[in-house]
Amino acid sequence: MICPKCHGTIPEISRYCLHCGVFLSPPEQHEEDEEGMDREWEDRVLCSDGACTGTIVDGKCTYCGKPLSDPSESLTSS
Repeated sequence: MICPKCHGTIPEISRYCLHCGVFLSPPEQHEEDEEGMDREWEDRVLCSDGACTGTIVDGKCTYCGKPLSDPSESLTSS
């Protein structure tokens, strides 16, 4: 990214220019994006391991790697 004031090269995630210190306004977020994020957050499937904080993506946990277990299996196995 290029600073609008001094034209120095700065990282895309910068909030301030590393060369001249000017504040860089963050990119605008659209309401559609925020609503989509809310829906995605509500639709997540948590890892079946009670101690893990990961979510299930493509059938396995993104944190510990364990596959999604079927809750009915634990009820019928006793």
